[in-house]
Parts: sequence; C-alpha cells; structure tokens
Amino acid sequence: MSEPSSETFFSTLPAFVDFAGVADSRNSRTLPSDWALATADIVDSTGAIEAGRYKAVNMAGASVISAILNALGNNDLPFVFGGDGALVAVPPSGVEKALAALSAVQSWVGEELHLTLRAALVPVADVIAAGLEVRVARFQVTPDLSYAMFAGGGSSWAEARMKEGLFTVPPAPPGARPDLAGLSCRWNPIKSRHGDIV
Repeated sequence: MSEPSSETFFSTLPAFVDFAGVADSRNSRTLPSDWALATADIVDSTGAIEAGRYKAVNMAGASVISAILNALGNNDLPFVFGGDGALVAVPPSGVEKALAALSAVQSWVGEELHLTLRAALVPVADVIAAGLEVRVARFQVTPDLSYAMFAGGGSSWAEARMKEGLFTVPPAPPGARPDLAGLSCRWNPIKSRHGDIV
C-alpha cells in the first residue's frame, strides 16, 4: 500500500465524532516533516484587552487564519485560533504563499488595527530535530464542520521560538494587504445590568 501524499495529509486524516476521542492518541497522526507551522500573536494583547480592545485583538488573531487559507486557496488545513493569535499548519506547496500572507497581515494589523502582530514560519523538521512532534487529530462536529486538535508539544515549541524572535516573518511594506475575504467578527460588547458578565 502506498503512503498518502504529504499534501493531502489533513484532508485524508480519519475523523472521530465522539468528543471523548480528543484524549485518545490513536485518533492523531504525525504531521509530515515537510510541512511548516505558521504562528502569530499580538504583542501585549493583555494590555490591549485591558484597554477594552477585545474585538481588535480577536480580529487580528482570526485574520491570520483567513489570510493564509485564502492565500493557499484551501479551507481544509489544520488550524487553531487562540484569541490573540493563531497557528496554521501549511503543506510544502503553500509555504511561500503562507510567508507572504503572514507578512501582509502584519502590515494590515499594524496600520488598520494599531496593534503589533509578530509572526513566524517554523519548519516541522526543526520541531522534530528538537525532539518533539506535531500530532494532529480531526474532530468531526457535523458532516460539514471539523476541528483540528494539536498534540505532541511541537506547536507550543514553535510558539515559544516565535516569542524568542526565531523563524521570524517580517512585515510587508506599508500598504500591503492580505486577502481577508470571509473574515468577520461577531463579538459585540454587552452592557451589564447587575454586575459582571461571564
């Protein structure tokens, strides 16, 4: 039996439908070594949130996912949204496009949202060389919707290296804009009538 193509790793990844399967390591597969992790987050997101800029922070984080998926023309890639940032696993054919998207989204976030977005593109091969792995599972919520679940410590390692200034993707020149088609943020502030809202 031939090995599946690295390019189709996620689209051919078997899905599980019972949420209890999240904890079952048999549901995850190792991300191919020729993939890369595009990761980004807002610098001092805590300060921005304390200043009431929740929506801008969330929009910046989500824009990373939209920009990369649109640049690659592929909505079926594993990603995680972290509120103030995101991580998207990218196949080898999409690395250059993901790099350009990360650069453009940094410029857009700085100029339009007045926040600083740092970004990195970390080869999975470097994660493996560090003694970790990136494992991905696919949780099928409905017939048309699935979520990626990451394990193995590799994605956290990639984020930590980004925060150290490694694998950095520089911002594109002023005026550069990513393709953010389909991006929306439906978060709206709700006034409290009797105290805090949780």
